[in-house]
Amino acid sequence: MKKLFTLLVLAGLLMSCHIATQEEPVKDNSKAYEAYGLLTIPPSGFTKEAVRTKLVLVDDKKLDLYMFEVKFAAAMPVTIDMLISGVDYTKTGEGISFTCNDIVPTAGGKPYEKYIIKDLNGYVTADSLCLSNKYGETPTVYEGVLVK
Repeated sequence: MKKLFTLLVLAGLLMSCHIATQEEPVKDNSKAYEAYGLLTIPPSGFTKEAVRTKLVLVDDKKLDLYMFEVKFAAAMPVTIDMLISGVDYTKTGEGISFTCNDIVPTAGGKPYEKYIIKDLNGYVTADSLCLSNKYGETPTVYEGVLVK
């Protein structure tokens, strides 16, 4: 009976776990954009709804992109909070466009070198935050609505 209880507790912990990344506070001279949206993995058709993202302008050229409680497959046992740091951006008349290639994301303060960010392209408009990229060789698309 004791073993059964222990197994049930461990199973519950694994099902509810996620790897968290420390969210940096927004500095006074920074601008942040927060969105909730749909993450899609086109090759598999997997989708994860209500994914929270936060884009923080670190300085005049670089931004940090946070993605919270992300899963990339139905069988993935945990969700992760991920940080893509040092992304190049430019301000446009309509918003912000950003791009990067070959950046190692972090989750839980650890680098995830197996999933190097490639071909990241995205933009922020008055009401949306959208991006596409590859984690390693896996293409992903995110379309979110900004929180006002």
